[in-house]
Amino acid sequence: MFEKILVLARGAASDQPALQRALLCASPRTQLVILDVVHEPMLDGYLGNKALYEPLRARVVAERRTRIEALAAEVVSRGVKAVGKAVWEYPLDEAVAKHAREEHANLVVIAPPVDSGGLTSSDWRLVTHCPAPVLVVRGTGTTQYRHVVAAVDPFHVHAKPAELDLSILAAARKFEQHARATLTAVHCHVSPEYFGAGSSAARGHDAEHREALERIVAMAGLPKSIARLATGASTDTFLKRMAGAGEADLIVIGALARGRFGEMFIGSTAERVLHGVAADVLTIQATPAI
Repeated sequence: MFEKILVLARGAASDQPALQRALLCASPRTQLVILDVVHEPMLDGYLGNKALYEPLRARVVAERRTRIEALAAEVVSRGVKAVGKAVWEYPLDEAVAKHAREEHANLVVIAPPVDSGGLTSSDWRLVTHCPAPVLVVRGTGTTQYRHVVAAVDPFHVHAKPAELDLSILAAARKFEQHARATLTAVHCHVSPEYFGAGSSAARGHDAEHREALERIVAMAGLPKSIARLATGASTDTFLKRMAGAGEADLIVIGALARGRFGEMFIGSTAERVLHGVAADVLTIQATPAI
């Protein structure tokens, strides 16, 4: 499914969720790049004298490299191609994005630290800046996906590029086929009836949204039967319900970067989904249309 998957290592344990999920996503052609980004602020330097600390930094990196290479060797022993890398770089999100580009990674897999309570600030920035899709793993990463949900918006609100929906559906299709899961394309909107409009106006509005949803699904080469129109609930609320009901193990959603001077922010819907939904989330990055 993917030729190269970059896994952000958090330690050298073989049961860490990001690695476990990457192994499930791997095919015989896949190579895993297990990346350990090392940075200890106290070893950056003292009063500008970075050279004094360089041997210490090199020692720390060498120790971490030994552990990560041992982890990669364990993965290889299980029949999956893998290499381990340890690098001294900062900030973490820029380091991961850099190595994703250099390795031509098709997918980046991360898992929030257990004690962080959610995504770290570096994780949030990585979702925005990374040139490859980022898969955020919530659980142990040891079970295959059963239900894949693609969250699309065929009306392209907030200047979202029209091509993003097709990219979302294509990525969701990959996971559906690999895991032999179900695939649902979800579009949420608020019907006029919720604002006191007549039922005929509401029906017309719903029909317009359903037609747009089925049209984008057909453009992606997928059957219209996977289209699911949800009215009355925000996208993140509806997806949270689906995850809670066991109807969504993986949610694929677009992350639209906004901002200037390198300070980018993902779209509010993607942010709420990443923050509040228990399922794994795959973010597909897009640049603004304007």
